[in-house]
Amino acid sequence: MGLDTVIVAFFVIEMILVAGGAITMGTSEVLESSYEGYVAIHETTMNRLHTDIEIVSIWKSDVANHTTFKVQNTGETKLSNFELWDVILIEESQASYLTYNTDYKIVDRYEIINPGILDPHENIEIELLKFDPNNDGIIKIITENGISSSVEYNGSE
Repeated sequence: MGLDTVIVAFFVIEMILVAGGAITMGTSEVLESSYEGYVAIHETTMNRLHTDIEIVSIWKSDVANHTTFKVQNTGETKLSNFELWDVILIEESQASYLTYNTDYKIVDRYEIINPGILDPHENIEIELLKFDPNNDGIIKIITENGISSSVEYNGSE
């Protein structure tokens, strides 16, 4: 075994160590990015779990055939895109899907911090434009991320 064989052996061993280090660093990067992805999914899930709304009151408006109700963000997530919210009115076993600015509109926003965003513990008032306030019914509201609330309305009260 000559000196050239020893040099080649060291060269081969060095190449194996470099390749092993590269694989170890690559594995570390994959593990780190997997963990970051897991954390992002967990945060999104927890935010969704802490999202909630509640219809806190409903009353007859001064305008004929209009009813107004107040929605409060009781969760910990900011809500927006009010035109993507679903408002469903159930009267006499008939469900009606209401459209934004045609059948309902946002009347008043008690927004303190971010205009256009319903922050936690803020309220908005939604006015139903084609609802007979003398009828009994159920009003259901669903946000863009699937959180819902409903209230039964007694028109004779």
